[in-house]
Amino acid sequence: MFKFVLIASLLVAVALAAPAREETEAERVEREEYEKYQNENAQYAFDSKVDDKINDGQISRTEEREGGTVRGSYSYFDGFVQRHVEYIADKDGYRVLKDEMKDVGDGPQFNPEGQADVQGSLIGKYSIKLDKTDDEKHYKDIHA
Repeated sequence: MFKFVLIASLLVAVALAAPAREETEAERVEREEYEKYQNENAQYAFDSKVDDKINDGQISRTEEREGGTVRGSYSYFDGFVQRHVEYIADKDGYRVLKDEMKDVGDGPQFNPEGQADVQGSLIGKYSIKLDKTDDEKHYKDIHA
């Protein structure tokens, strides 16, 4: 058995040490055309949001891509400031279209009776609360 493992290991080492085959000009052109096609036709969209009424914070983000153009926004609230940013990334690069920020308070206010709601296009929606039966104050999922 040991000889088999040794021989197999040597064969793998030799295979990994072999030089990579150079891409031909035709293969390079074909790959670049396919990558261009993929980029021109790419599409996705997602969003996420956390509304934390335990630790007094909020964050949200949305983004969508249509071909070579990505548009999105993000917002947050942390008890000190509230900020909202909208952006675009396209052939002209990344640009902020809107950036609003205002002071809102003296910091987050902890609420042990609060609830944190989480939702996203890929994860669905759920909520959590503090687990008061645990001295470490861990969170528990309450499935909203």
